[in-house]
Amino acid sequence: MRWTRTWSPEAFRRLEARARRRILGLGTVCALLCGMLWDGFPLPDERGWLAEVPARGAGFAARDLPLRPWERAALGSAGVLHRRYDYQGHYFFLTVIDGTRNRHAIHDPHYCFEGAGWRLRQEERLAIPGGTAAALEMAREGTPAHVIFWFSDGGRRRASMFWYWWQTTVRRLTLGRYGAEPLLVVLQSGDQANPDWPAWLPGLIGALRL
Repeated sequence: MRWTRTWSPEAFRRLEARARRRILGLGTVCALLCGMLWDGFPLPDERGWLAEVPARGAGFAARDLPLRPWERAALGSAGVLHRRYDYQGHYFFLTVIDGTRNRHAIHDPHYCFEGAGWRLRQEERLAIPGGTAAALEMAREGTPAHVIFWFSDGGRRRASMFWYWWQTTVRRLTLGRYGAEPLLVVLQSGDQANPDWPAWLPGLIGALRL
């Protein structure tokens, strides 16, 4: 006579809950081990790329700007390029951040500007070589500001935080074999004039290689 064990609904729920806890615990251990493994294999950063961004060229000239103490503290070990560029009778500020050494230094630029007291008035997507950029019109205490940003891996450019996260995650999973670390590129008009971004950007991107 074959004996068959029957499970009560309550016993089955307990067994299912125990299995879920074990799977969750195993997943947590795997995540911790992967985190320690990745920390043990530091990825190459993009200091060479930042160093090659020209300060002078046809129709433009730039000078490096110091970071404020709180900016330096927030960015930590991230690579940063911060300059003022004079271009075609106007000037703008360029900030480029490489988050290879400090992933927490890269935030959605919307939140950064809002945290600094700027309020978004208008936003649009612009087609640029290799993808898209986000153009923001903002104001703080009656003072307007015009900002444009994108993430770049040197060939592709996207105004998407999700795209940045995906690219950097895959790069870490492959221990840097996936490609270059995407940089956050932010341009802010300095003279409050509404810049003609569509006319400027193709030439600027080619000249600055960002």
